[in-house]
Amino acid sequence: MALKIGVQQISGGRSSPSAPRPNAVAHGEGHVRSEPHRRRTTPADPDVAKILIVDDRLEDLSALEALLAPLGHGLVKAQSGEEALGQLLRDEFALILLDVQMPGMDGYETAAHIKQRAKTCHIPIIFVTASDEDSQQALRGYTVGAVDYIFKPCHPTILRSKVSVFLDLHRLRREAEELAYRALHDALTELPNRALLGDRLELALARLRRRRTRLAVIFIDLDGFKQVNDRCGHEIGDRVLMAVAERLRGVVRPSDTLARFGGDEFTVLSEDLADERAATEIADRLARAVGEPVQLDNGSAVHLRASIGIALAIGPDARPETLIREADVAMYRAKRLGDVPWVVYERPANS
Repeated sequence: MALKIGVQQISGGRSSPSAPRPNAVAHGEGHVRSEPHRRRTTPADPDVAKILIVDDRLEDLSALEALLAPLGHGLVKAQSGEEALGQLLRDEFALILLDVQMPGMDGYETAAHIKQRAKTCHIPIIFVTASDEDSQQALRGYTVGAVDYIFKPCHPTILRSKVSVFLDLHRLRREAEELAYRALHDALTELPNRALLGDRLELALARLRRRRTRLAVIFIDLDGFKQVNDRCGHEIGDRVLMAVAERLRGVVRPSDTLARFGGDEFTVLSEDLADERAATEIADRLARAVGEPVQLDNGSAVHLRASIGIALAIGPDARPETLIREADVAMYRAKRLGDVPWVVYERPANS
């Protein structure tokens, strides 16, 4: 096994002699607050489920609103098909109650537009119509995407029962999405976790069959983080990890996958690299981001340093676990050397 060591400044990187030690006092303009950043809205939250009610008659809208109010979900009203389509651009809905007979764009045409949009095609539509609709009209409604009919005047128990079924289905779907999200993302930083990184790495290696570029796995370990937990406690440690994760997000490319591998270890998957230099430039940016002091609420600062290992693949025959292991080996070499920004793993010529 050969290792290539980064010892000089690379195009915008820092030189290793001035790299801050874990306990050194680092000075700089860039401070990251230790408070947790605003977390993304997770896919599932049953409380935000809304119902869109569409009818050109105000009195019918008010009647539906009164009948559905006991269900406790958000109700949004629209008086035309055009207005309904506008609401669907601005908000997310669990269900649409759509009047059939409206001037201009009627319910059938509105439903057809809703089902043509990728963002809204999955939303169930219940047509609200007069009780004298014939079977041909009902068939037309199902053809354009309706899942059910409710006839005017609406019986409260029937209306609420039918609406509740679709609200429950919406809740179950969102809960399933949330479980899937949690299974593939780190709970603290919301970065992809090890499982999702492995999936994306397998797909990235498969793509190398079609395009002859390079792929890099970059392994990052935070030197000095254990002392943060020991001195300041795990709550402050979690805040520091969140701050570092946010910084790393800011220096990787949009196409890269930044994952929390576990503990104080992060991994970056970078595709479509022209050469090794492109990977080391990314590693330099990552090292600088980690090296900036993290400002705490009490005015003190936490100083960390990154040990970074890089493993490169130029063909699809590489195995995900091998690349990760090689990047890990290179990272530990960088940690032992202590005065280099990164180390590149180099395979023997006959491997």
